Amino acid sequence: MKNLIKFVLPAVLPAMVLLAVTGCNRQPVDGYMYNPSGWEKLMKNPALSKSEFTQLYALAAAAEFKGCQVFITGRLQITLVYPEGGKQKVPLDALWTQTVKDPANRSAVCRRHLDGLAASKAATGALAARVDPSTILPVIWGGSPPENGRMVHTVTANGLESKFLRSTNRYVAEPFVADLCILYTGEREGRDIYLTEEDRNLLHLDLPALHKLAVENLTDRLPGIVHREPQPPFTLNLGGKYAASLLLADTLWNKQASLVRGELIAAAPANDSLIFTGTASPGGADLLRRKAQQVYAASGDDAISKTLLVRRNGKWQAYNN
Repeated sequence: MKNLIKFVLPAVLPAMVLLAVTGCNRQPVDGYMYNPSGWEKLMKNPALSKSEFTQLYALAAAAEFKGCQVFITGRLQITLVYPEGGKQKVPLDALWTQTVKDPANRSAVCRRHLDGLAASKAATGALAARVDPSTILPVIWGGSPPENGRMVHTVTANGLESKFLRSTNRYVAEPFVADLCILYTGEREGRDIYLTEEDRNLLHLDLPALHKLAVENLTDRLPGIVHREPQPPFTLNLGGKYAASLLLADTLWNKQASLVRGELIAAAPANDSLIFTGTASPGGADLLRRKAQQVYAASGDDAISKTLLVRRNGKWQAYNN
């Protein structure tokens, strides 16, 4: 029966194809009725509407991605639900704009877009499968978040030229306080990587859930902290680039408050350095500021910020005194 439908007469095919993908978008599109030649003929129709374009693209995607569920979630949007977990929204606005005035090439453009989507899906699926949630930790970053991408080196007549190609798959980042933001790392094949938005989506974690998980993993490491100095300003150490991340461990600071006089003030001048004292300690803020500046200047690429922070009402804020 399926073979009969697949090779249905061209005169009947257009109506059947559109019937297969219309209706309630809570139901996945069934790709078994996809016929390449009939699909191409429909795609080249100059009178094709945005809705019909979306339906036809969804039909081809359902045929392309075996095992995936393809849903129409907008007039120019589909959503892929992968069998290994995760969803991917695919906006089609730009594709429609590109092809609306060139219907003769519309099918070829859509096929190339599907090929690119398939390559992206393969890479993304491999990435998500190797990220261990138990290794996800927050990282404090100074200034604007870094851009994801790669360097491309080309030999030209003028010598070697290098260009940074930015990726549309951004690192997961959120603002923290003052000039600081938060990134997230996780372990993949024995090494740390910065998590991207694709990682987050495929792990089924919205930003608050990711933050909560990362801080819980960080808190599990708290027994390893060290107070290096016997008097303020104190230094906390957690090893590697996660010392500054201790700013996010609220339970830790509830205990440290008893060590200082006045309000807690802290600085994270480098990945491996977190120093703090009290506002009422003799010369506390000045000592903290000088030490933060010294560590920051000596830390090179690991430097974060010279900004002093004060803890008030259970939150950090910039200290401007």
